[in-house]
Amino acid sequence: MSAAKIVLLVVYAVLAVLALTQGGTAAGAWALRIILILVAVHAVEVVVFFRACQRAGGSLTGHLFNVFLFGVFHMKEIKAARGTG
Repeated sequence: MSAAKIVLLVVYAVLAVLALTQGGTAAGAWALRIILILVAVHAVEVVVFFRACQRAGGSLTGHLFNVFLFGVFHMKEIKAARGTG
């Protein structure tokens, strides 16, 4: 797993903790808003990159899940593995 993906997982964890433990505060509200924005953006990325994930080989479900979590960072890895990026 790349360093960028690890950083993103840490960011998601911090946002989730803030949203769950600080629900009544501005920090908790903003953390939840950021999470919802990220979900929407990454859902769009799944649709946009669906064909590329199909062509990548391997598990389509795994690729789509990784695109949902990591977005363009996973697509860069796919392109690097194919030798096109």
